[in-house]
Amino acid sequence: MGTIQSTATRSFVRLRPTTDSFDPTTVAAQFTRLFDLLSAPTDPPTLEWLLVTDGSPASTIDYTLSIDGDLGGAIDSWCRELVPDSFEITTTTDPLDRLSPAEPDATPEAEALERYRPPRYRAVEFVGCPDRRDDWQTTLTPYDAFHETDTRPPLATVVSTLANATVPMAVQVLVTPHADWRHHARDRRRRLTNGRDTLSQRLVDDWITSTNTDANTADPTVNSRLDALDDKDARRSFTVTARAVATTTDPDESLPELTTLQTAFAPLSGDHYRIEGRERTGDDAQALFEALRNRVAVDPEHTSLRTKLPWTDHASPALVMDSRELPALCLLDASALPADAQRALAPTPTDEHGLTRPARDRLERYRDPGMTLGYAQSADGEADAAPISLPPSLQPLHVGWFGRTGSGKSTSLVTAMLDNHDATAGADILIDPKGDGMAADYLRAHYARHGSLENVYYFDCTETLPALSFFDIRDQLDAGIDRTTAVEDVVDHYVDILIGIMGRDRFEQAVRSPDIIRYVLKAMFDPVHGTDAFTHREFQTAVARLHETRDPPPVVDADLQAMLAGVAANSKRSFDELMQGVANRIEKVPLDARLAQLFNHVHAEDGTGPRFDLRSHLDDNDVIIIDTGGLRPASRRVITLVLLSSLWTALRRRTQHHPDGDHDHPLVNLYLEEASQLSTSSLLSKLLSQSRSFGLSMTLAMQFPAQLREANPEAYREVLNNVSTIVTGNVAVDPEFSHRFATTDHPANEVQARLRALRRGQWLTTLPAGFGHAEPTPFVLQSAPLPAGHPEGASPFSDARETAFAATCDLLEARSRDAHGLAVDAQRRRSQQAPTPTSDDPTGTATARTPESTTQPPEESADAPWNAPIPEARVNSTLPYTSRLPSTVVYDPEAHAAKCDECSTRYDPSLTGLKNAIGCCHSLDEVDRDDIPISNVPLTLTPEERRKSVFTDAQLRFLQAVYSAHQRRFDTEFEYDILYDSMVRLQEYTGIDHASVRELVDGGTLALDCTYPHKLYTVTPKGRRAIGVRHREGVAYGHRRGDLSESSLHVVMVEVGRRYLEQAFVEDDDSAAVEAVSYFDHEGSRLDAVCLDADGEIVVTLEAERVNNDLLTAVPEDFDKMAACDPEAAIWVVKNRADAHEVLRGLNEPKEGPPRVEKTYSTNSPPKTFQIDQPGFSEMHTLQQLRDSTLEQS
Repeated sequence: MGTIQSTATRSFVRLRPTTDSFDPTTVAAQFTRLFDLLSAPTDPPTLEWLLVTDGSPASTIDYTLSIDGDLGGAIDSWCRELVPDSFEITTTTDPLDRLSPAEPDATPEAEALERYRPPRYRAVEFVGCPDRRDDWQTTLTPYDAFHETDTRPPLATVVSTLANATVPMAVQVLVTPHADWRHHARDRRRRLTNGRDTLSQRLVDDWITSTNTDANTADPTVNSRLDALDDKDARRSFTVTARAVATTTDPDESLPELTTLQTAFAPLSGDHYRIEGRERTGDDAQALFEALRNRVAVDPEHTSLRTKLPWTDHASPALVMDSRELPALCLLDASALPADAQRALAPTPTDEHGLTRPARDRLERYRDPGMTLGYAQSADGEADAAPISLPPSLQPLHVGWFGRTGSGKSTSLVTAMLDNHDATAGADILIDPKGDGMAADYLRAHYARHGSLENVYYFDCTETLPALSFFDIRDQLDAGIDRTTAVEDVVDHYVDILIGIMGRDRFEQAVRSPDIIRYVLKAMFDPVHGTDAFTHREFQTAVARLHETRDPPPVVDADLQAMLAGVAANSKRSFDELMQGVANRIEKVPLDARLAQLFNHVHAEDGTGPRFDLRSHLDDNDVIIIDTGGLRPASRRVITLVLLSSLWTALRRRTQHHPDGDHDHPLVNLYLEEASQLSTSSLLSKLLSQSRSFGLSMTLAMQFPAQLREANPEAYREVLNNVSTIVTGNVAVDPEFSHRFATTDHPANEVQARLRALRRGQWLTTLPAGFGHAEPTPFVLQSAPLPAGHPEGASPFSDARETAFAATCDLLEARSRDAHGLAVDAQRRRSQQAPTPTSDDPTGTATARTPESTTQPPEESADAPWNAPIPEARVNSTLPYTSRLPSTVVYDPEAHAAKCDECSTRYDPSLTGLKNAIGCCHSLDEVDRDDIPISNVPLTLTPEERRKSVFTDAQLRFLQAVYSAHQRRFDTEFEYDILYDSMVRLQEYTGIDHASVRELVDGGTLALDCTYPHKLYTVTPKGRRAIGVRHREGVAYGHRRGDLSESSLHVVMVEVGRRYLEQAFVEDDDSAAVEAVSYFDHEGSRLDAVCLDADGEIVVTLEAERVNNDLLTAVPEDFDKMAACDPEAAIWVVKNRADAHEVLRGLNEPKEGPPRVEKTYSTNSPPKTFQIDQPGFSEMHTLQQLRDSTLEQS
């Protein structure tokens, strides 16, 4: 017997086979090498192959390999070279413990003790049976013979027996190197050749007659033995001990019949050397069990004296096998097993076959500190000792981390973020909407590693919101970002947030409402009439005011003004529907009190109060954690989008300081958990595609990328194409996603199967490479161990450390709240909250931030009475008040002069002076005409009259400017042209805010004529009295001057009509017209415009018709007035298409008299298509069509 082997010094490796078969050539080479590994001068080690089951119904069979001594590492490497790459190889403990799982000193329960019976055993000992004493030297069936004939190997029967076992059972094969017996082989060959192999042959040869050698070698039996002797490797062979034992202490269980097992190795038998299984029972079985437990290897006894005695059984439990035969006793693969054996052995499914690790040189680039992803796993499941990390240089290519709930994704991200925080210098931002404790786990890990939370900022959004100022472009403007870009960003982000709340389909159902939201927001940011920061409540107020008054807010941008005017020009029903759609969308924000608090926060200019500016943290090694897990899903999405918007603008501001890219900014890392919640967000796609130029790395974590596909195909494509690092666990089938991992060796359909088969803690990974380097092929990672401080990790906090950590967290939350947060509880405790304005309450309690102090001159102090006179104020000039001047000109208040910005030369505060100041060092062609203000406001009120007035100086200036524009007293080329310029320009030039204009309109001092095609006001008689204007006949109105109560809109319509008459008739050689005249008195009435011939007779008439309450009377009268002149053309000019059809209705259905026109048209018909030829009606045009399309502008 061999030496008893100690379990304590053995190394155990568990093999998990697959359906991949062994390569016979590799097997032969490795078993030949095995002999050299096991050979030692003294006390050679024993290699063990073991199959064990505990006999339970759900039991699997352990297939293990073990070695004693110091050869554990060498045998492990040998085993990995031997088995197919798909085999899973893991270290394990002694599987023989499954035969008697209870500890020897354990105290059994009473019931178990009552049922306990001494163990019973049944065993099989496999012995080698040579036909002759020395036939152990002949061959057994080699391993490759089973492959060549597709015969199931002997171990298949063994595994099937174990698979059906109901009691603990083990099959053991012990292997030791056999001594070199080549000299025995040579001696045997001589004896066989000479016919002296057996004792009887030698007796005959010695005493009776000599053997004929030639005749003896011709004997087939001798030749067979000679061939078998030659085929056996006498130099490298093994002594093998094989046994099987079944045992139980359960009185209800019967020991299995082992007849099948006895013959399991019979197929290995050779022509002269057989392997037999001999059953042992009773004490013999128990002895065999003890030998199995103690791993006793039997020594060969072929040369002992006992074996030389006649009629002695030559069978021996020490089998002699060479490297071609031994594998058949040790190796099995799942493909050769019957179904029951496969289930019990639990081979690794084909889908779970491991991927080969990339080449060492390609993985070495990912060993430096960075974002820890895990440990590279070999094809057999072995993990590297050193982790794989994504270096900072590759992180801006973004990371996608996908895994089902419970896959270990969050804990892996904690480790990745913790290690990356130490490897990078910029901010690490975690947005965690899951509420599963990830934020707390990170805080623990950070505290455990660094001993403090000094550079950490934590916001639990159920209690504290980050004090962000959303509708705020001040910081962007200060950073040098142009206003248009800053405004567009905020507007786009706000629309994105509304889509996130409502869903894209619902949000876009009302096609025009989203546009109106954009228009009003841009108006709120207007550089002259708006402000750089405002609250959501103020935005709602502006929307409600527009709905109530149909008066769009003033803006500098003429295109935007036209779009706003176009909205207001809709019919009342359509306009109400549009504005209700706007209200329905924007009111979704304040429905959540937290969101209302967040969107209504605007940080103070002086730096007082809480403020959370991400820009101030980006370049510091700070950790920012936003925990939204306690909020409703919609609120989580909104807060996340607000943070992404704030991050976008902060990154843009940082980049703006170094626009040429000559500064290497610290890398900022954003970790976005449950990123699929932003599936409808275009902001997410924008960040993915552009943020790498800002020095931002994004890590998107979600269950599977297909969550994005339906809601936002653009974001899904960005993930597939612009996220270079993919770490994914077991995810749902996604053919497009699988192509990310496909290679020549592993096509996409195979990748899908592998993805489904990944276990918890395993991640299929594809990594990017630096420029000019080859990327590693996809491979599998194992999760990194839990970091110190994690409650389920190897190093949780002690009680004292736990107390210290809790106190530090309290301080962290207080510090984040006091300096950078909005306390939610404080908001809820307010007894009264400012009401949110609606369309039913258009005034609200807040107004847009356009205080007159921003446009009034310094001398109009807020400390004085609001209408106090300022004698020294220059009320007859706009230059001290205008918000628009060319960039080349500045106003000098001390000298009351226009000054060249470049050479400081002063010029008169008049239009001529302004033109000279511009042309001093520049050219008029370089200047926007809208930036040249009116220079003179002929306000003639004395200081005393202004003091007594109920209007501010700004309101008086504006009234005077509107009146002067109405009278067309401004230079139309440079100052103001009422035909084309909005009176918003007059607001800008006179320095009046929109709220003050509304007061004038609401008080009846000013009338709003129209907002389309541009905004026009008219000063009412009350307004004219306020500015002391005498509206005298012959000067302000009368023949060829105007109508008594004419509106500014009518002035425009008449003048446009007059110009049309000049173009269409006076300039036409075929027409008798020689002059076009406005406001022509004729036979006691006044025509708006006419064409006169050379004799002063009317040949063409024109009426500019405004639709009023007396439509059915006034329109027929104007028709009759023109018809009485019997003109060659009678032309009507109306405000818009709706007015055209109202005029036509007045002619079809007059209040008195017969219909003037019989024809009728659909309300969809444009007026220019009317085919009417009557003395009082030959053409009809809308104002805008006539002005912008028909009329040729000089």
